[in-house]
Amino acid sequence: MIFYAATFLFLANFALGVLVQFGVVETKPFRWLHHALFFAVFVAAACAVGVGFLQGAAYAWALLPVLGLFAVLPRVRAGTYGHAALAGTALILYATGLVWML
Repeated sequence: MIFYAATFLFLANFALGVLVQFGVVETKPFRWLHHALFFAVFVAAACAVGVGFLQGAAYAWALLPVLGLFAVLPRVRAGTYGHAALAGTALILYATGLVWML
């Protein structure tokens, strides 16, 4: 269940980032929202990895590299190809975890 919660939080933050990047949503008045959501995403992913390893779930191996990506992501300027590549790679890893859940 924690994996699904972590995935949902990630997808919500990913969608918010894409919508901001394409100018559909303006977050200047509440820019903190994306950062707060990212913190929740990071914590949820770390919990999902821990629980996954304790339960012997395969998805934990897919999410483990996500923690490294999330550690680097805030240091890469938003709106750049590097930021998009890191977030996109995390999306692929979450999708891999979902497939391994089946």
